[in-house]
Amino acid sequence: MTFSSDIYARLEQRFAKWSLTQPAIAAVIAVGSQARSEHPSDEWSDLDLVVFAGDTVLYLHESVWLNTFGLLIAAISNSFGQNDREWIALYADGSKLDVAFLSIDPAATPTLQAMLDAFPYPAVLQRGVRVLIDKDGAATELRLPRITSPQLPDQAEFTALLNRMLLDAIKAAKFIRRKDLWRAKQLCDGEMKQHLLTMLEWEAAAQKDRRDIWYDGRFLSEWADPQAQAELPKTFAAYEEVDLHRALGATLDLFRRLARDVAQRLDYPYPAHADQFADNCIRSLL
Repeated sequence: MTFSSDIYARLEQRFAKWSLTQPAIAAVIAVGSQARSEHPSDEWSDLDLVVFAGDTVLYLHESVWLNTFGLLIAAISNSFGQNDREWIALYADGSKLDVAFLSIDPAATPTLQAMLDAFPYPAVLQRGVRVLIDKDGAATELRLPRITSPQLPDQAEFTALLNRMLLDAIKAAKFIRRKDLWRAKQLCDGEMKQHLLTMLEWEAAAQKDRRDIWYDGRFLSEWADPQAQAELPKTFAAYEEVDLHRALGATLDLFRRLARDVAQRLDYPYPAHADQFADNCIRSLL
């Protein structure tokens, strides 16, 4: 299947035309790669939209309206963030639409700028917004949230992440020992990798060069520690007992190195006793 920007241009046009016929919809914006100037959309990008509506129930309880934009192959309704909801739809031409709905008070007749100011997920807006529909028509140049680096942890947050990593590592070792490989891999390459990503972000944010740190590991090669990037491949495991054992050790080794660097830069004590205790537990298990 060949993808092109024309597919998404047509999808946008259909969605905008339909939105104008919907009294409940006040505004529609594009976010994500289709709205960015830096790292813009490529041939694998989806169309991510946010719809501000006075009555979101009209669109969230059934998917028939999604057929308006093309031959619908599959659609699912997701919950995200603060119990908000979105539809994810796949069409026969290969286009994929992610459309999130945010409720507004229609009696307040808010401007699009006011809707963005109240938007509960500012990180979504930081990299760019493109307006598809603004029925109020007052928007000129929109003020978007400033791009900021991840917040550096206080001592309690730093220690809590280390504790979560150590406890998950011991649990993973127990799963490996009992040959519960599914859950061992889920921990090692799931939860523990999220802990590792947080530490990668903190380590980058603690540097003096003001790196542009993207969220959820996006464009990690541009901002993460180069040595850590070189070590990342060996932290992932095959679905096999011996390799899970190896990857668990590699994940912990990298996490510890980064954590010690962050502790030194932020002048936090490193919990060496707890670290050694966990290491002894894992060695005895495996």
